[in-house]
Amino acid sequence: MNLYALIMAGGEGKRFWPLSTKDKPKQFLSLLGDKSLIRQTVDRVLPLIPIEKVFIITVKGYADETLRHIPELPPENLILEPEGKNTAPCIAYGSLRIAAIDPESVTAVLPADHAIGDEDEFRRALEFAYEATDYELEEGKNPLITLGVKPPYPETGYGYMKSGLKEIISSNGLKAFKVLKFTEKPDSDTALEFLKEGDYYWNSGMFIWKTSSIMREFALLHPGWFSRFNSVSSDLGTPEEAESVSVLYSNIGSGSIDKLILERSGRTLVIPVDFPWSDVGSWKALYEYLSGGSNENQIPGNTVTINSSSCMVIGEERTVALVGVSNLVVVDTEDAVLVLNKENSQDVKKIVEELGILGKSD
Repeated sequence: MNLYALIMAGGEGKRFWPLSTKDKPKQFLSLLGDKSLIRQTVDRVLPLIPIEKVFIITVKGYADETLRHIPELPPENLILEPEGKNTAPCIAYGSLRIAAIDPESVTAVLPADHAIGDEDEFRRALEFAYEATDYELEEGKNPLITLGVKPPYPETGYGYMKSGLKEIISSNGLKAFKVLKFTEKPDSDTALEFLKEGDYYWNSGMFIWKTSSIMREFALLHPGWFSRFNSVSSDLGTPEEAESVSVLYSNIGSGSIDKLILERSGRTLVIPVDFPWSDVGSWKALYEYLSGGSNENQIPGNTVTINSSSCMVIGEERTVALVGVSNLVVVDTEDAVLVLNKENSQDVKKIVEELGILGKSD
């Protein structure tokens, strides 16, 4: 199987302050058990993809920490971006590296900081997606495939995809449909309508495609970018690679692969999956994943609660007591204490930015 993994691990995780800092962002935290999120991500694919075919792309400042968490990663499989410019440049550079090794490769693009509750089902979906990348759509072109999570509740913090009704490919209980529309983080009423209507899925940000297929889409949709790829390809593996990539990044914009490619391509398919999943993008998202949609408190052993519900406490040493409150997140670290309503979880980033302006971040 010529399946490779490209794991994106360059995010700063600002929404997980004060546990997450610029020096130790979310992917290096152990939010779900004893292992860090990036370690869990790599372990999740190893039964299917050998470590020699796992590539991690991040920025230079996280190189040492990445190798500390994944010491068996071949050093040449650590790809360093000159700067973070969202997922499209990240995927372009990573794909160039993989294509240079194996022009016939299929790449699974995975964030380093997601939670997945059924790893066997996840790998089964990857295997089906791998097979589906051979399917020929119009003009003999192969598809771009994304995993779409069946929404158990109307979440407003995720993007949604609407699928067509006619399956394009099916095998062993899994199906792939054409993506008709993308919607970015709808309001609560719209999210509820999506849930009632059906055929809408959370955009998981996990993608599978032939490496040549994503390069084709860059050529079609962003020829200005693609025209610069050859100069990078010719310098890969040489002392000139870093400078060549730096020039590339200085001459292309930033943006997500969803906005720049998937939403504009007519060849995007979605495979619906229903295993427990979260992008762990906020304290609220972490609570929802841990609670499984219930109203139970998520608290460690040294927390006391009286007449309190739907709360989550992340503490290191001190006892935390909650009395008569609900819907709160309390994060107690050595350096700071955060108390917030779960519904305002996205605003934690504003605190980090404010502290950065004051020169006190991290």
